Amino acid sequence: MRIFSILAFLVLAACGTSQTTPTSLSNADMIQQYRSLPTSTLWARQGFTQSVSELAIIEAELARRGETKSGSSYIGRRSAGTVGKARFSRSVLSENTRNCSDFSSSLAAQQFFLAQGGPTSDPHGLDRDGDGFACEWGTKIRRAASQSQSEIRRASRPRYTANCYTGPRGGTYTITASGRRNYGGC
Repeated sequence: MRIFSILAFLVLAACGTSQTTPTSLSNADMIQQYRSLPTSTLWARQGFTQSVSELAIIEAELARRGETKSGSSYIGRRSAGTVGKARFSRSVLSENTRNCSDFSSSLAAQQFFLAQGGPTSDPHGLDRDGDGFACEWGTKIRRAASQSQSEIRRASRPRYTANCYTGPRGGTYTITASGRRNYGGC
């Protein structure tokens, strides 16, 4: 799946869909550009981007679309471990400070935060701990990542069903994982 994602990105890059590299765009421009990209391209970029800002923008855009998981990729796969860890220095706030209560959701706050220069700067004081997540968005990322990890683990476990069979003499048995009959299993 990862190889497919990388190939999809390379094909997209070769087609010249964008003459500007993400690192040369402002966050607000990158947000607008990513809104027009297909979801599959966002998942591909989420897997290998080295830019903290780009990863945050991609995850916010995927969440806006209601996309939290795609195959073995999921929102927070690369970022959930940084929730609550100060990675960016924060300075004294300006007078035009916005509050988390000014937004309808933590996603809306995160999108505004990113458009204003986050996660590297925080002019409105929405990420006071400096972890790169505004207004409890990190908590939602961590929760989504944990849920996706659990689903992936559950899906990868082998499934053995205990079907009960009746033998020629009326006895019942199940078939073990090795293919043998277990007469004490029903």
